[in-house]
Amino acid sequence: NLQAETKGTYFPKILKRDTSFYLLGWTPGTYDSHNALNALMRCVDDKGSGQFNLGSYCNPKVDELTLQIQSETDKAKRDAMIKEAFKLHADDIGHLPLHQQALAWGVASNVELVQLADNFMPFRYMSVK
Repeated sequence: NLQAETKGTYFPKILKRDTSFYLLGWTPGTYDSHNALNALMRCVDDKGSGQFNLGSYCNPKVDELTLQIQSETDKAKRDAMIKEAFKLHADDIGHLPLHQQALAWGVASNVELVQLADNFMPFRYMSVK
């Protein structure tokens, strides 16, 4: 049975991992892969790593790569590590994405904005009259 809940009841429940199935949207504050790796794919620990890894997926090699990615400054090396970490996660079937939510948009005569093709919405391009 599908049960719709408010954020106030839903998030405490899923963060306790008190569910067998959940819907989680993820929009990182930056386009950097480390955000998703650290929050969604790292092993859960008491320091906050894997906070939203709600299925408790755990691969120590992904954790090791995520820590290295965090401080690697050589772009080619870092990109290779990111590719390897995501491949390990995919090969392990660490998550099973069933739904990709498209952004919903509304219009108003007093709102102007430049909508980018990637659905990212920098508020600096928005004005309300």
